[in-house]
Amino acid sequence: MSQRIAIVGAYGSGKTLLSEALSEVTGLPYTQGTAMREPIGGEGKHIWNWTEGELLQLTVKRYAERTLNEAAHPAGFISDGSIIHEWVFAKLRLVLGPNPGTEQSVDSRFRSEVTAAYEDVADHIGKLAVRHAKTAYDVFYHLPIEFPLDEDNRPINDIFRKLSDEVLLPALADTGIPIHTITGTPAERLQQIIDISGLPTVVDIEKALASVQK
Repeated sequence: MSQRIAIVGAYGSGKTLLSEALSEVTGLPYTQGTAMREPIGGEGKHIWNWTEGELLQLTVKRYAERTLNEAAHPAGFISDGSIIHEWVFAKLRLVLGPNPGTEQSVDSRFRSEVTAAYEDVADHIGKLAVRHAKTAYDVFYHLPIEFPLDEDNRPINDIFRKLSDEVLLPALADTGIPIHTITGTPAERLQQIIDISGLPTVVDIEKALASVQK
């Protein structure tokens, strides 16, 4: 049985660990976009010092990379995140920055005219991402925020993570693709996905987790 699976959720929710382990357990190939690295012309800048144009450039780059990487596995794959994630990050980075300060909803936030213009461009990329996702994935497994944010993810804060899900979940729902919320320890999460998906296993869950956590 082959499935095109996307493991989705906010930053630091455990997507990479679960995606890599699920790939080990099921034998389905693991895929992802490349890490958010320096844009062309923005070499040497910290991620939070990228210009709006550089941020949008990387969003388009990662959109293209995900499309190609996933298309290379028509028989099924485990995607670390989804093609919608790049748009979510760009939108929140443009409107909120890494430290939003309050839990005020994204839609109700003030935008300058310049920010609103860049956000409009990002949102049109988001529309492409949602349309593509409708035919790119068979199922989403959403990981809620259950674990503390790893230091490697700073300076993103917990409010940014919460607002990420605020934007992400409606976009996932717009695709019409089934969404399952997966909770618990990594082992419990893996077992839930196996139970829901009915996928055969080729490696024991604990063995797979030990392999990817080296």
